[in-house]
Amino acid sequence: MSAPTQREARAPRKVVQVELARGLAPVWTGGRYAVVCALVRHQGVPLGWVDVPCDGRAELGADAMREAIERQLGALLPAVVLGSAAPPAPGATPPISVVVCTRGRPELLDGCLAALAALDYPEYEVLVVDNGGGAEAAARAERRGARYVREERPGLDWARNRGIAAARHGVVAFAGDDARPDPGWLRTLGAAFADPAVMAVTGPVVPLELETPAQERAARTRAGAAHDFERRRLRRAELRDEELLAARGFGLGVNMAFRRSVFDDVRPFDPALDAGTDSGAGGDVELLHRLVARGHTLVYEPSALVWRLHPRDEASLRRRRYEDGSGFASYLLTCWRNRTVPRRLVARYFLVSWLAAGLLRRLVRPGHDRRRLILDELRGVLASPFHYRAARARARRAAGVPRGGRATPARLPALSPDGREADAGEAGGPPEAVGALDVHPGGDGGSPGGEGSRAPERERARDRRDEERPSEPPASLGGAAP
Repeated sequence: MSAPTQREARAPRKVVQVELARGLAPVWTGGRYAVVCALVRHQGVPLGWVDVPCDGRAELGADAMREAIERQLGALLPAVVLGSAAPPAPGATPPISVVVCTRGRPELLDGCLAALAALDYPEYEVLVVDNGGGAEAAARAERRGARYVREERPGLDWARNRGIAAARHGVVAFAGDDARPDPGWLRTLGAAFADPAVMAVTGPVVPLELETPAQERAARTRAGAAHDFERRRLRRAELRDEELLAARGFGLGVNMAFRRSVFDDVRPFDPALDAGTDSGAGGDVELLHRLVARGHTLVYEPSALVWRLHPRDEASLRRRRYEDGSGFASYLLTCWRNRTVPRRLVARYFLVSWLAAGLLRRLVRPGHDRRRLILDELRGVLASPFHYRAARARARRAAGVPRGGRATPARLPALSPDGREADAGEAGGPPEAVGALDVHPGGDGGSPGGEGSRAPERERARDRRDEERPSEPPASLGGAAP
């Protein structure tokens, strides 16, 4: 999507998708849209966005769409014809557990469950993890044929860990209640996991609608979308430390999948991060960063696409930007504690690459962003040490860790052959223990190490002192209008 003009930013923009393999069809706009934003695909593979001005017309003709595609995506079309942009070859279809974490948003949840019920995949389950939403979430899950479990401890990462523990299959995928997975989502994920070296798969997150300026701006931030349509294979040996820290490009929490077995090594999500905690965000970034830092392979697959319904109001956008600033800074504080890269490089990345070259430069030259939103993000950054300390304290209390005690990430419960959780004696502890605090993967150099902390005693003493201180998708236009 190109940046809108001031006039276009105030007017709604119609989101559609165009499948080139099916040909082009007119787009009905009803005269109320300034621009049609079309996601152009070929055999399911997203190629890019095309913006076509409507000029008040009630219908946008196929010729106008064709001209816009040729003009804006012309460089990609030869690759489509020659097959280099072809979808992944069909492969294995491992059973997949899809976890949907929700809290007090039954209408959004129902839309997500409807989209999941329409997925084209032979064997999968849908598991709703209710993080305090009440009886209505249970009723919606039952009506849609999904399993339902509760996680009473507030926090998205507590709910994610509960979903991993309750999952019956060896691959666990996550979709937010505001997400609408594409019909071929699970097939693409399953094909990617045909490679035994792949431990995690993520993909693009694109806007379901752009009806308000707030949705337009949310879709252009890291908190709202993964914009890239280039397939990538991410491995620690091929990444510089700065690239490893800039893990925002690895994927988003509303569109990610893992082999369940990988959590035995990297351990579960950190419950001191993400929505529902003082940190506000960052749990997905931290887990993806930790996974790659431990030497595992992550694949970003453009065809594994999820549509996301952003809030329409400005207040929600401002809150998201604040939480995005606080959450990413809290993620960097976690990297500092865990030493996934040397601490001096974490400090340099924070001060030079992210704060000075990123936030402060955008504050001076906001471009199509709004200075007020950048200031909201900066306020979140400045408050992050206090939020992070409070979030860690609450997470430790929820995990039953006494003040001053040490905590290592809990192992997930073992699964019995029928997919149920094993007894506490088999699994090494009750499922209520699932969490991730104080992940110390190795020494100060940041190379992956073993379980728990292997730091020298003086480093463990320093860490103890630290703890004491305040611290539905648009229908394809291949003959059918959305």
